[in-house]
Amino acid sequence: MDRSLRRAVLIAVLTLSFAAGGQSLAQQPPPPGYQGVPTPAEQSDRLRRALNLRPDQETALQAFVAAMTPRPEEIARQRAESAAIAALPTPERLDRLLAQMDQMRAATVAKMEATKRFYAQLSATQQAAFDRLSAPGQASRPTAQPHYGAPGYPPPPPN
Repeated sequence: MDRSLRRAVLIAVLTLSFAAGGQSLAQQPPPPGYQGVPTPAEQSDRLRRALNLRPDQETALQAFVAAMTPRPEEIARQRAESAAIAALPTPERLDRLLAQMDQMRAATVAKMEATKRFYAQLSATQQAAFDRLSAPGQASRPTAQPHYGAPGYPPPPPN
């Protein structure tokens, strides 16, 4: 096999290995006091307080939180499928990974639409507060994960 072809195949295999097995990579332990991902009730309370929601906005809030809450059966299905994908031959694995990406995109679009519906129910002041809460890089987001350099975490390893 030609050297450049071998190199391309090696790069492709390594890329697929990281894509399929990324969850198995070691993660840093959470910092002291980290409580994990908040429950839907905690998310509702946090948004209710931060946005100063009115009672007539409660239905919109509950619909938004429900749309954003991961379903345990879906998480279990994804984990099982990821484990099964690792054993497949490369062409089949690529097809399954592409199908997973399509499913993740559809789920993301559904969450974006739920966010837009909730946002439309907010006053201008509440929208400004929501914009601050949901801005990229905000650690207050319910799904924010601690990372290198975050309080309580070490700096990134040297290159």
